[in-house]
Amino acid sequence: MTVVFPEYETRKERLHEQYAALPPGASVRLAKPTSNLFRSRGGASSSGLDVRRFDGVLAVDPEARTADVQGMTTYEHLVDATLRHGLMPLVVPQLKTITLGGAVTGLGIESSSFRNGLPHESVLEMEVLTGDGRIVVARPDNEHRDLFHGFPNSYGTLGYALRLTIELEPVRPYVGLRHVPFADADGYFATMAEICARGEHDGERVDFVDGTVFSGEELYLTLGAFVDDAPAVSDYTGMDIYYRSLQRRREDHLTVRDYLWRWDTDWFWCSRAFGVQHPRVRRVVPKQWLRSDTYWRIVDLERRYGPMRRLDRLRGQPLQEHVVQD
Repeated sequence: MTVVFPEYETRKERLHEQYAALPPGASVRLAKPTSNLFRSRGGASSSGLDVRRFDGVLAVDPEARTADVQGMTTYEHLVDATLRHGLMPLVVPQLKTITLGGAVTGLGIESSSFRNGLPHESVLEMEVLTGDGRIVVARPDNEHRDLFHGFPNSYGTLGYALRLTIELEPVRPYVGLRHVPFADADGYFATMAEICARGEHDGERVDFVDGTVFSGEELYLTLGAFVDDAPAVSDYTGMDIYYRSLQRRREDHLTVRDYLWRWDTDWFWCSRAFGVQHPRVRRVVPKQWLRSDTYWRIVDLERRYGPMRRLDRLRGQPLQEHVVQD
């Protein structure tokens, strides 16, 4: 039975009015403030549907371990809402401003995926604005089951998710980490496959599995497990840099929230391109600016206006081609 949320219903009505006002034959797209695309976007031919208000968690049911979530809700907001109940989504992509709707329609993966699959596999129900302007509730067992099963990896071609009901799982206060080094790829991937199949390593439970490769002779498996206590807790939201800690430490502890966003502070390792991994620079940058969407905005400004391209031209430097490593 679908729960009714009055404010959400009002937003749906307004969105439907926007859709109805589009000129015949106009392309349909979303107008929203966040993006995690690494590629450039072409110029928009229409103003887009304003979905900014579809950001927020409608309800968390601690007993059923479910949440009703609007499609444009960022995982940062979703995690903050669920952690208050000692719960988290089954899969949390690494960047804070990835949206739940985007992760389902475009797929996503994280260190819990060996246990829980991809984000769409914990969706119980979704309400979708379809290409013909209808808003339908799709479940795996109703008349819109084909839409439910076809929606993941459709990248908006089948519609936009406005509301989703998702499963949650319980957490503990901390995540204990073991950084296991390897010198060859064969042993590395064989061990990873065994851990993922068994859910344990050296007799200890494994809840999260990460892999980081610095070179063909320097590879690390990071194995995480929920724990109730931590002898000390690291902080990688300031001067310390998470990916560098893999080379220096064999064990570590983070709060659950800091673990989920361990890669966001430095956009994995890409913050180096902006100079903020240099200690003198990092010391003066406000902590709230050390996050992936800050770097994305800088990249977007360069794409739009090209200040660095102009500077390189004045210096007599050749044009650079940006390559996405992902």
